[in-house]
Amino acid sequence: MEDSLNIDGFRWYLVKSKPREEERVLRYLEFAGYTYLFPTYWKTVLFGKNREKKPLFPGYVFAYLRLNKDYHKIRYTRGVAGFVRFGGLPAPVDDRIIASLKARMRDDGTVKMISKSLQKGELVKIAEGPFAGFEAVFVESLNDGERVALLLKGLNSARVEISRLYVSTVT
Repeated sequence: MEDSLNIDGFRWYLVKSKPREEERVLRYLEFAGYTYLFPTYWKTVLFGKNREKKPLFPGYVFAYLRLNKDYHKIRYTRGVAGFVRFGGLPAPVDDRIIASLKARMRDDGTVKMISKSLQKGELVKIAEGPFAGFEAVFVESLNDGERVALLLKGLNSARVEISRLYVSTVT
C-alpha cells in the first residue's frame, strides 16, 4: 500500500460506500471540496406512471483526489467501506471512463442510457412489467429513447408504451 500512497497527482478513484450510505459520502465529499461523480439514471416504476432516480453504480462514488494526501481522509470517513483495489492497491479509474460518463450526463446528473437501437417493425420481447413475456412489434421511441411504443402480438395489436429497459430483441 505504501507504493500507492506515493502518487502526488490527481486521479479518479472508485470509493465503495457502506450499504445505503452513498448520500453520507457525497455530503462529505462536497463539504470537503472534492470533485466527485455519482451518476444516476431515471427508472420507471409503477407500470410507467412514475420515475425515480437510481444510482447507476449502487454503493460506489467516483472521487477525484491525490491518493498520497487524501487516502486517509476519504478511507476513514463515515459511510466509506474502502477503495476499489486491484493487487491490494487502490486502482485509479481510466480518464476515458469518466469522460464517457460525463458525455452522457444530463444537467440533472442522470445518465442517458445507451441501448441497441430498434428498427420500426422489429420483433421484441417484453422482459418486465404487466406484459412480461409478451412479444410485440416496435413502433417508435419516445421521450429521448427512454420509453418505446409497441404493438402487442396476440392482443389485437394493442399499442402500449413502456420503458426501453424492459424490451429486448428476439433472436
